[in-house]
Amino acid sequence: MKTFPLLRSLLPVVACMALCMVACRKSAPPAEEKPLLVTSIEPLRFFVEQIAGDTYTVKSIVPDGYNPEDYKPTPDQLMELGHCEAFFKIGDLGFETTWLKDAASHYAGLPVVDTSDSLRYRGMKTSLFDPHTWTSPRYMEIICQSICATLCRMDTTHADTYRANLQRCQESISRTDREIRSILEKVPSRSFITVHPSLTYFADTYGLVQYAIEKEGKEPTPADLSHLIRQSRQEGVKVILVQKQFSKVQAQMIARETGACIVTVNPLGADWHREMIGIAKALRDGK
Repeated sequence: MKTFPLLRSLLPVVACMALCMVACRKSAPPAEEKPLLVTSIEPLRFFVEQIAGDTYTVKSIVPDGYNPEDYKPTPDQLMELGHCEAFFKIGDLGFETTWLKDAASHYAGLPVVDTSDSLRYRGMKTSLFDPHTWTSPRYMEIICQSICATLCRMDTTHADTYRANLQRCQESISRTDREIRSILEKVPSRSFITVHPSLTYFADTYGLVQYAIEKEGKEPTPADLSHLIRQSRQEGVKVILVQKQFSKVQAQMIARETGACIVTVNPLGADWHREMIGIAKALRDGK
C-alpha cells in the first residue's frame, strides 16, 4: 500500500497555501489550455474523459495502484482544485468523506458531483451505502448518464456532443456486459473470496456470491477466518481475488487451507472494460 505519511501534518498548511495562491476558485488556467475536470478515481476519469471528449482536460486524484480508502492528495492536486470546473466523485470512498470536505471549504463554489447519488439505497438490503458502484455495468450506465447531464448543464454549447458520446459509452458498456456474461457461463464456482469487499455489485449483477476477508474495514479475527475456510470448502470456492492495494497475508493462508487460487485483479484500473472482463476471466480460469 502506497501512502504519503508526511501529508497528514502538512495538509492544513498546503490547503492554506493553495487558497492564497489562487485567491479565489474562479482563477482560470491559461487561455490556451482546455478547462479542467477532476475525478476521484481512475475508472471515473476514464468515462468522464470519454463523454467530455476534446472539450476538457480530465485528471484523477487517486493514481492507479493506490488505495482510495486512505489516499492523501499531493500539494499539486490540491492546487488544481482551485481552477477546475467540477470535481466528480464516485460516492463515499474513504478519502471522499474526509479530505474532500476540507478541500471544498477552501474553494468556495467548487462544484462537487456525486455520480452515484441516484443509486443510493437502490436494491440494497441495508441502509449502508456501498460506494463501489462502478463495478456493475448497469450502474456504470447510470453513472455515465449523471456525468453527461452535468456536462450538458455546464456547457450547453457542446451538449449534443456529450449526448452522442454518452450513447457510444453505453453501447460499449453493453458489449462488455455481454462478454462478461458469456465468460461467466463456464465459471467453476458461483462463490469467490475477496480481501476487500469491492465487488458486491459485480457479484449481484451476475448471480455470484462474494465473501470478503475484511469486515467493515477491520482485519478478520481468527474465528472469522476459520468460518470463512469452512464455508469456502463447503461451497467449493476456487478463486480468491486480491487487489494490489491490499495485503495478501490472509488470502494466502486461506488458499493453503482450501486449495483455492489467488488472482490479482485491479477494479481501480483506468481501462474499465479491460478490468471488468479481467475479473470475469479470473473467476473462470483461476489465473
